[in-house]
Amino acid sequence: MRPMRKSIQSGMVLITTMLLLVVVTILALAMFRGAGLEQRIAGNTMEKQRALQAAVSSQQYAEQWLVNNVQTSPAVDCSGTGSPSNSAPTICSDILANSLDGGATLATVPWVIGGGNVGYSFNPTNIFSISTSGGINTYYSAPVLYISELGQDGTLANAVDYGVDAWARGGAQSTVAVVDSVYQIRYISKPPGP
Repeated sequence: MRPMRKSIQSGMVLITTMLLLVVVTILALAMFRGAGLEQRIAGNTMEKQRALQAAVSSQQYAEQWLVNNVQTSPAVDCSGTGSPSNSAPTICSDILANSLDGGATLATVPWVIGGGNVGYSFNPTNIFSISTSGGINTYYSAPVLYISELGQDGTLANAVDYGVDAWARGGAQSTVAVVDSVYQIRYISKPPGP
């Protein structure tokens, strides 16, 4: 009878070993799947950051351009001006959020007023490598900015508020960042005299 017990014990060891092997295999597969998911999350986060940085850089450019050109660039009607301009930014009399076609919001890009895309396509000296097929260090399209004159500030004398809006894509069409700010320029009169 002793040999029977050995056979039963040997069979239990085999079954236990097989069950442990299945459990370890399932754990290994779950770890590999989790690692792949983490890589996709990291990639998406990187693309969001690239889009945000491009939008912020175009917004900062617009604010600096505004300081340097507000005296010589009066606000103009930008409704239905067609595709984005590559020659120079424009100060628009249309407040972007109130003028978009079909009740669209600032998050709906490209921005369309009067059936045409509006905004300045920001890519000075081709700093953004543009490619719709993707690739390392490329952007799906150049960032776009829009400057609108909001009017006289109600709290400060001689101050005018401007809306500065910008959007940019990362490496894919589906990765978009939109930023907006209110930028104020205050005109200070110099007292008469030498």
